Amino acid sequence: MDIAIIWNDAQAHGDWTTQNGDLALDNPLRTAIMVSLFTDRVAPETLSTLDQAVGITAAPDAVGSNRKDRRGWWGDTFAQQPIGSRLWQMQRVVKAGQTAVLREAEAICHEALQWLIDDGIAASIAVAATWSDSTTPTMQFAITVTEPATNATQKFYYSWAWEGLT
Repeated sequence: MDIAIIWNDAQAHGDWTTQNGDLALDNPLRTAIMVSLFTDRVAPETLSTLDQAVGITAAPDAVGSNRKDRRGWWGDTFAQQPIGSRLWQMQRVVKAGQTAVLREAEAICHEALQWLIDDGIAASIAVAATWSDSTTPTMQFAITVTEPATNATQKFYYSWAWEGLT
């Protein structure tokens, strides 16, 4: 078991919770996926063609700095593979309803979750992104993880809304 992270849709962040005066526990795979998807990964210095095609733009210069704000976590400075995802870059996208945006989000999720395969925690990962039927611009993700050796699958569902998506 791992520390449970409870996702708050209204505030768009996850947090630990307590149960009987102690930290609540949950499926460690769920926790690993949430950290991988909803931690801001450092953006690449150069945008890919697909990034540009869906409207992701380079980070603007930070106030008082000549360096671009590529986010990320300081602990990744010397890591070979950064943690988190680039989903935060999708908040610059303004093309809701287009399938290219969904495919880019799926690619970003795969990038963030690849370490599970590399470390032998998962045999494969499938990501399916869809637009929500609600009036709020919301993307829904279905993550299917196939466990090694057993071929058993676990499915996790997340939704994500962001400002500026029209």
